[in-house]
Amino acid sequence: MPEGPVLLECRNICKAFGQNKVLQDINLEIRKGEAHALLGTNGAGKSTLVKIITGVYSKSSGDILLDGEVVDIHSPQDSERHGIAIIHQDQQMVPLFDVTRNAFLGSEITKSGGRLDLKTMRKQVQEKLEFMHVDFTADAQVASLTVGQREQVAIASALLKNPKLLILDEPTASLSSKEISRLFEIINLLKESGVTIIYISHHLDEIFNITERITVLRDSRVQGTVETKNIDPKQIISMMIGRELKDLYPKEPAQIGDVALKIDDLYSGKLVRGVNLEVRRGEILGLAGLVGAGRTETMLAVYGAEKVKKGNILLKGEPYRPVSPKRAGKAGIAFIPEDRRNEGIVPAMSIAENLSLSATKSWAKRGIIRRKLQSQGSGQIIKSLNIVCTGAGQLLSELSGGNQQKVVIGRWLIDKYDVFVFDQPTTGVDVGAKAEIYRQMVKLAKAGGAIIFISSENEELLGICDRIAVMCKGRIVKEFQAKEATEQELLYWSAGGDEQEDGNDE
Repeated sequence: MPEGPVLLECRNICKAFGQNKVLQDINLEIRKGEAHALLGTNGAGKSTLVKIITGVYSKSSGDILLDGEVVDIHSPQDSERHGIAIIHQDQQMVPLFDVTRNAFLGSEITKSGGRLDLKTMRKQVQEKLEFMHVDFTADAQVASLTVGQREQVAIASALLKNPKLLILDEPTASLSSKEISRLFEIINLLKESGVTIIYISHHLDEIFNITERITVLRDSRVQGTVETKNIDPKQIISMMIGRELKDLYPKEPAQIGDVALKIDDLYSGKLVRGVNLEVRRGEILGLAGLVGAGRTETMLAVYGAEKVKKGNILLKGEPYRPVSPKRAGKAGIAFIPEDRRNEGIVPAMSIAENLSLSATKSWAKRGIIRRKLQSQGSGQIIKSLNIVCTGAGQLLSELSGGNQQKVVIGRWLIDKYDVFVFDQPTTGVDVGAKAEIYRQMVKLAKAGGAIIFISSENEELLGICDRIAVMCKGRIVKEFQAKEATEQELLYWSAGGDEQEDGNDE
């Protein structure tokens, strides 16, 4: 991309919270009409910088320039007036409202007497939807839309403000492959129309697909800005973590033992339709498949969170009937959920309190938590998992996503468990945190645990697992030794493969 005029410039931006310096001398230039990636590990300073640009935080020092002029941004309203809009990872919408009302939520157009001018609002929203070539109208109820379509509503809402600069924060976190492709098409349309994009994502394949330049932050400072076409993912990772990541997948041989969990002809709900599966002590078993294949639902049934309709389960060689998650935990099954925000953490509680949730007895005497034991135990887990925090008493809501995920995992390291289910544990975390999560899985396997690893990233399944089972339409359709499989084969069988060959016809 030829060098163009600069739209946004940050000069020596600094931000501190008390003695904690979260941004130091940030210098950044965003060119007009480009898609510019902003990368960094959790806690590197990306979110803080974006909050300063969008007026959520005030900078401690430095200048922000738009079109070469210094501007003061003290609130989100200031940011919008200067032509800056942001689409957050978790869009808050009113499901029972239509697209028009959601797009204009908080900035409605009114007639005399305060009545909504729905005709004008609908016309403007429809124009934005047609520009993006979406397959729904301004009258559609948001509750009827897919996650990807809701993302498109959020983009339309941002476009109503005629932004010069649009910031996309982890926009594909909940999207399917098809929805991601559609999002990229819309981003290209926006660039062609003159909108500049700042793109934040942990997925490097997306970064190399859609952006022209990349800026990397580490330890509160800019490590460099590079042309996307002139660098490769390994170099970017090295910039992000400050060293070569040769051991992203730190797989070590473990002694494979007896069968810890065996599932025979399991049926549950609409998505689990005759699953046969076993995992042994010391083994990391990957579960591959597309969204809706039934992977999570299978393990939720085993964990007692979903009702079992039919089938037999053996746990440590003994018949096991799932009743509830509490009983599953007592039986020796640990479950690290995919949705950590709603199912894995209590943000308003401290790190130590969150770590105590599933193992209260370990740090209690006569039913009362012993603060000294809790503090010592929490400290050991914080050190073991390299959780970046100020201490065990810090609120979990103050941690980055990757460090929150480590706390969820750490909770299950207090007591002894036999089977560990990791459901998409690396979603939304940076490469450094991913490597730490992989190391813990390997450590648990070496200690004799049986690991079931659900992931939609086939590369990490191949990198860390001993064996991979592929699910499609509620069944296991193929199994591989990980060292003998390829990404292409996993994709093929995830999409259905040759059902005749694998004997899965009804």
